[in-house]
Amino acid sequence: MSAPVYHRRVPTVNSMGWSTTVLNEVSTLFVEECRMRQGTVLDIGAGLGVATLAALETGARVIANDADMGQLESIGARSGEARERLRLAKGRFPYKFKLDKASLEAVHASHVFHFLTGRQLEIGAASLHWWLKPGGRVFAVAATPYFGPFANFAAEYEARVGRGEAWPGWVENTRSITEHRLMSQVPKSIHLLDDRVLASVFERAGFEVEHCWMFRRHDLPASVHYDGRESVGLVARKI
Repeated sequence: MSAPVYHRRVPTVNSMGWSTTVLNEVSTLFVEECRMRQGTVLDIGAGLGVATLAALETGARVIANDADMGQLESIGARSGEARERLRLAKGRFPYKFKLDKASLEAVHASHVFHFLTGRQLEIGAASLHWWLKPGGRVFAVAATPYFGPFANFAAEYEARVGRGEAWPGWVENTRSITEHRLMSQVPKSIHLLDDRVLASVFERAGFEVEHCWMFRRHDLPASVHYDGRESVGLVARKI
């Protein structure tokens, strides 16, 4: 019998992209933050729970948020003895999900922000600033205009930047910029982000952006590679 194939990405059940089965570079930073701060943290768009479960292993109390309750219940079923430190919170960020002021030590959002409009990004960043304790950090990663399947859009994106458009990466109809064979797994609209735009959103919300950079995630398959700027990472601290 041949060995089973290990898939690093699995389609979400609600057609919101893919959920990774391994920690990416930004998620790893979040888990290390959990290890140091030992408080309550939030994983937005938890998916299969790779970051949630890793955070639980550090001893943190974790709020796992997702739009799909089935995915959350799956995380709960796999949390073992840490289940008592796990809260499952269904809701679509940023409108359908609320927390108390200064109740969080850290927030993780992997492949969430590129599904939000510009206004939703602003509301979301403001909400995170409200929920975090002073000194608390946001760890986020999103897709850029240089993500392989959307590479045909890169020149148009740069032209929009040159024209000074506020949200140059907003694409109303994703199918207009790609014919990738797996686009049925991606929502109709997408908001491709770069380091300048993402950092600006969080700075306006009152965060100190400690690091915002574009990079190639180690867990991405070669089929989505372009020029090494496929993903954008953010680490921002509430002042």
